[in-house]
Amino acid sequence: MQRAVLSALGGAARAPPCRWLSAAPPALRELRELRARTGQPVLRCREALERAGGDLRQAEAWLEAESRRRGWARAVAPGAPRAREGLVGVLSEGSAAAMVEVNCETDFVARTPEFQQLVEMAARGVLGHCQGAAGTKHLLREDELAQLRVGDKGDLLSDHLALAMGRLGERLSLCRAGWLRAPGGFVATYTHGWVPPGPPVAMGTYGALVACGGPGPGPPPAELRELGRRVAQHVVGLAPTALGTPEDELGGDGETRLLAQGALLEPGVPLGRYLRDRGGLQVWDFLRFQCGEEPPEEPPRDPPASPA
Repeated sequence: MQRAVLSALGGAARAPPCRWLSAAPPALRELRELRARTGQPVLRCREALERAGGDLRQAEAWLEAESRRRGWARAVAPGAPRAREGLVGVLSEGSAAAMVEVNCETDFVARTPEFQQLVEMAARGVLGHCQGAAGTKHLLREDELAQLRVGDKGDLLSDHLALAMGRLGERLSLCRAGWLRAPGGFVATYTHGWVPPGPPVAMGTYGALVACGGPGPGPPPAELRELGRRVAQHVVGLAPTALGTPEDELGGDGETRLLAQGALLEPGVPLGRYLRDRGGLQVWDFLRFQCGEEPPEEPPRDPPASPA
């Protein structure tokens, strides 16, 4: 028996080296390609290839299915603490603009191109939803965001979220979104944070939308549009919760009405008077997001003024 075993081992040892090594390079190439395509860890890619019998397409399909299943389950796990890092994304088109907040667990992930692509996809989906909806203002909850159809194939945003979670290895969430429309006017936007500005979706840790109009009919001039951007910057900096009226007197340090707050560039003058004295820019409504804050259930706001 021992002689037979030694003979078998000896025969294997004398086999040409190419017979033992020829299968290794293709497997390694497939592993590298699958990792590059999906961004999944090496061990998970190896498991996918083993399950698929080495077929790259089947392995990629299995990884996507697992990412959807496991990633989405992690997102809705009961009792899981809310992820508070992430980004606010702002996108405008014509007389409308949309703003979204997508959260992750670390700012490292928020800085990755894949996470930022998810924020951009969400912003585009919300703006598309806005264009087909009625009204001038609307807020979307997480469950509403998840059901938006996005991308070239019209997949659910929740599916893209699950895939991103599988690839990035962190729990992500679609926190909230909103849009403003300004018929006869424009929506000024502003974002603040560490993300370099780059069209078309602006991103940061703070964002604001302000529905504005000029003193008369017709498109407002460039200087009023720039003034609108400064109002959006004011909204980010001073965090008002109500609109107020252009006739409001200057409030104190705790003033929460936008038009009664001291103008950011001239604190001794209420913002309503500041705008009236500089061309008559009208402010109809606004929306402000701060990444990681606890969104109010019913955001307090005055009824928007009627566009001129």
